[in-house]
Amino acid sequence: MPQGDMNAPRQMLSPQDPCHAFVDVDLEKQEFFSPAYPAQIYPNHTDCVLVLEAPEGHLIKLDFRDWFELEPSQDCRNDYLEVRDGAHGYNNLMMQPFCGFDFPPMLTSSDRHLWIHFRSDENIEYRGFKAVYEFVPRPTSSSTPPEVRPCIIPVGGDEGFPKKSDISNETLAFNERYKLPIDCIWVITVKEGWRIQLSFKLFSLARPNDCDSNFVDVFSDRTDIPSRDKNFCGSIADTVSSKNNIMFIRFFAEPRASAKSTFEALFTAYRENDKSNSECAADEFNCEDATCISIDLKCNGRFNCRFRWDEDDCDGGLMNNKAMPLSENHIIIIMVIFSLILSGMCCTFLFNCIKKLVRDHRTIQEYVRESREQELNQLGKQQEHMEQKNKTKVSIRSRSSSTHSSDSNHFATSNALTNTSCYVPGGELLPILIRNEHSINGDVYNQRGFEVEVQTPEMCDSACQTRESLFSNNSEHSTPSHSITSKPSPPAPFSTFGYKKETKFRAEAKIEMDEEMRRPYSVQTTKSAPDVIVTH
Repeated sequence: MPQGDMNAPRQMLSPQDPCHAFVDVDLEKQEFFSPAYPAQIYPNHTDCVLVLEAPEGHLIKLDFRDWFELEPSQDCRNDYLEVRDGAHGYNNLMMQPFCGFDFPPMLTSSDRHLWIHFRSDENIEYRGFKAVYEFVPRPTSSSTPPEVRPCIIPVGGDEGFPKKSDISNETLAFNERYKLPIDCIWVITVKEGWRIQLSFKLFSLARPNDCDSNFVDVFSDRTDIPSRDKNFCGSIADTVSSKNNIMFIRFFAEPRASAKSTFEALFTAYRENDKSNSECAADEFNCEDATCISIDLKCNGRFNCRFRWDEDDCDGGLMNNKAMPLSENHIIIIMVIFSLILSGMCCTFLFNCIKKLVRDHRTIQEYVRESREQELNQLGKQQEHMEQKNKTKVSIRSRSSSTHSSDSNHFATSNALTNTSCYVPGGELLPILIRNEHSINGDVYNQRGFEVEVQTPEMCDSACQTRESLFSNNSEHSTPSHSITSKPSPPAPFSTFGYKKETKFRAEAKIEMDEEMRRPYSVQTTKSAPDVIVTH
């Protein structure tokens, strides 16, 4: 027999209802039509459900004839018709939803029920469809699975206790024999205008978090996936409220989980107060949360109100606050807990402060170490620069000495032609103390010390020197840039840090001559000082 809403009490629809032609099946002709038939097009915003049920030992064969026209869309998102193999909207789809202008294939159920759902959106309507069905005998071969026994448990009243123990032993034994899962549904119905509050007193699954093996679903209005309010498959189930006066509870457990999975719940019928009138009726109890429950539920030993006010001020009740004053032991426990919390907060604060100080100290040390490394790197670079500069100066001096030596050799070769030996002072020997112990032309030069005060010109060609002015101890000859005086005034020596004017140094040169070759000194010099050649 056809049913209008999944085993809930069937409501007869008026002929003006759009779903009348869809739900009100012609049992003789075994056919039904799209909503609003015989109108030319089906209406928009339509949502209709039809459940077909075959007699025991039969299956259902469904076929579409004459016309099939639904709004075409990608994946049939707009208008569509879906058929599920079972009595509920959570059963498996037989095929993807149908739409467009192609006739669906003939469909045959695997059991006694088919769940058929038609939906249209807000625009673009078409002609619809015509469907016919028939009941066919169930195959009797050994490979055919046994017919599933329906497990539907109706519940009603002001309160109730849906639980696993409501399932009959015959159903449990049948499922265990054929290794079928437990799949039962509780249909809770209360007075019109009232709603249902469901709380779980016991919830334990053999395979928690395995949502395919065992779970509890809660639905409002009807048992399809869009109408599902909650799905519990873990270790905790919280309180659920329905959207109207009907609630469905589905318990599913596979054979490997059916033995140890169980639950027990308490449902309470309640009414929401009107916004204009917050008072409850004389036969109702005010739960102080804008809801009312039956007065019979007050002080019954169970919490029917959301905030449990129905068990307050009850003699021997569960929540008699006046009979539970704070004792001395309670105050001590509270103080101990408060002290522990305060101590923990202080320790945490000190730990964080010390941690921050240590981190800051390490940061400062790293900054100082990096600064020192940068200074050392800069000093090293400066030292390398100065060493490179000194090497450059030494190289320049070496080349200058080599040049002076070449000039000296040139003059020495010239004097060698006259069989006269010569002495060439070094290029760096500027101050000279000449010591002479021989006599010239019968005169004997006493030993004297002369200091040469040199004022070095900036360029080698900046002054002209004469032979007589270099070694003369009197003032008969004068030079532009050099003078020989009896007063010691040594030149400023050169160092890597410039000329050092305060330091003095001496150098001595001793010249010896044979008696036969005694003649006056002859001093030859080049124009560029300090290259000097002395001949006799």
